[in-house]
Amino acid sequence: MTVLDVFSWLPAKEISIEELEQIFIKHLNGTYEGEYKVLLEIPDNADKNILSSSAELIGERKAVAYILKDGNVIAVVGYKE
Repeated sequence: MTVLDVFSWLPAKEISIEELEQIFIKHLNGTYEGEYKVLLEIPDNADKNILSSSAELIGERKAVAYILKDGNVIAVVGYKE
């Protein structure tokens, strides 16, 4: 599995792209224990920016995952298996 894209809605001071990648990878490996949640399906509360980012990644034939904090999407990850 390779992470190809990460769209983040949080400032880099709060969490870096590299940290978001690690959260996603650890989640897939079953080793992540933390405050963030990773979903492989689009969340019910996704706004138009999330939907647009997802559509762009899917259009590029990438799988999509969502990283949430406190129930809100903070990042969209595009990856290939």
